[in-house]
Order: sequence, then structure tokens, then C-alpha cells
Amino acid sequence: MGWWIAGWVCGALLLLGVVAVVYLAVLDTRKKRRTLAQGEHTIGWLVQANNKLFKDGFLDQPALVLLSPEPQTAADRDFMTDLSGRIMELKGVDPDDCPDKADAAVAELMSDETYFEGKRDKLPRAFTGGRDVYLAHLFVYRDHLPGGKLNRRRIPCAVIWEDPKSLICTRPATEKDRLRHEEA
Repeated sequence: MGWWIAGWVCGALLLLGVVAVVYLAVLDTRKKRRTLAQGEHTIGWLVQANNKLFKDGFLDQPALVLLSPEPQTAADRDFMTDLSGRIMELKGVDPDDCPDKADAAVAELMSDETYFEGKRDKLPRAFTGGRDVYLAHLFVYRDHLPGGKLNRRRIPCAVIWEDPKSLICTRPATEKDRLRHEEA
């Protein structure tokens, strides 16, 4: 008789687990659709990403990118790639060892690699040369990437600037995005 009850409990737990996974998938899809529909379509510049995103796979993963609400800054390839390189140089550096407060603030941001949905930190203006640039946690959907994996630093993405807790995610590349990439 005890096995019968244990079987029901295991079955109920399995069903509960399936319902939870389906619920989370539906919630993720809603957040993604909202961001793509209401968010500004902009460009993110890769700072770092999970290594799995550079290989074939099926799981979506987070990444760290630079975003700017200023269209000229967001499109400035040289500036944004240089800035992302400077940020990576500060990864693993103790903020107390930095020559100035701006570098120390960025080193502190790079010390925690935990993904937080919607997290975006405005970089110090002294670090960005007076431009508005954010270090943002991006959720990368593989179906938005050419070939299903990362292969460049420039990533089409969507962000709802007015909602600091909303998902920041990749978006499907448009023909305009593809032409810009071919020109670069």
C-alpha cells in the first residue's frame, strides 16, 4: 500500500514540475514579445558572453553588452569596441588597485558575473568621455543569431529604457542590420 502512495506522490511532483516549466516558458515568451514590441531597437556591443554562445547549441544564454540611448554613440563601432576592451581589462582587477574612481567603479561592476534580468548600470561619464553608456545584462536568444551562435561583437537588441526591470534581449536582425554589418 505504501508503494501506491509513493507512486502518486512522485507522479504529482512530476506533473508539478512540468507545469512549472511550461509556466516559466510562457512567462519568458511574454517578456520577450513585450520587449521586442515596445522596446527601442538598438545595437549592443559585446563585452563578454558565456562560451557556449560561440558554439552550436540550443540553450539561450546571457551576455554582457554596452548599450547607449544616444544613436550616434550606439552606432560608433570604434568607440564602443574600444570601450568594451577597456572594460575587459578591468575584469579581475581589485577596485582598490585602480588609478581612479571611474575605473574602480567599472572594476566593481565586472567583479560579479551573475545575470540579473534587466540590469543595466550607467558607466561613469569620466570613463566614457562624457557619453551615456550602460553596461547591460542581455539575454541572447539563439534564434535571433545568424547560425544560432555569436560570431561578432555587434548584436541587434531591444531595450525598454523607461522600465529598468524589463528584459533586455537580442532581436532578429533586419535587412538594415545585415547591410551595416557587411559595410563594416
